[in-house]
Amino acid sequence: MESARSREVVDRLECELVLRTNKLTEMSVTRAQIRRMVEEGVILELGAGFYAHPMLDPFVASVIAVAKHFPEGVISNRTALVIHGLSDERIDRIDLDIPRNRSIRNRLIHQHRVSDTRRTGDVQHEYHGQEIRIYSKERALCEAYLIDPEGHIFFKAVKRYLSKGTPYTRAIAQFDPSLKTEVLRAVTQEMADD
Repeated sequence: MESARSREVVDRLECELVLRTNKLTEMSVTRAQIRRMVEEGVILELGAGFYAHPMLDPFVASVIAVAKHFPEGVISNRTALVIHGLSDERIDRIDLDIPRNRSIRNRLIHQHRVSDTRRTGDVQHEYHGQEIRIYSKERALCEAYLIDPEGHIFFKAVKRYLSKGTPYTRAIAQFDPSLKTEVLRAVTQEMADD
């Protein structure tokens, strides 16, 4: 049977989607009650002190948690590719680019400490009703190139990008020199082959 405390937590999660342990304890919910709610399936434990509404997909909830609680970071790498529909790789931890002088210790995040010049091309993107800070599709293609320029992740991302409409080649041309990638060449070649 659902307690009044459990209902209060679920109601709060319906509004905020993701809460940290400290927010739950501020609601006078004990750690034992949190554990019981997780075991009963009332709330979803994401790990690293984050809890989500039980109806959310764990990946979606993790992205929202990271975007909400680490706003200085930019969702990047494989995570950005998956969110933009350019990859279907399994994501265990959310990739997040953060400034070099910053460090985040959280098991939910795979941090990439990068210079400010490499943290370019980020956009605000609506994801399941929440605003997240993420690299644009074109910048995410550059991430795929940096992962493995001759690999399947990059070529799959290019094919999916082109299937979504006319490429924004001007943006790609802007990122290529600063990131030392050759994405525009690959996109142009793929367009010529089709």
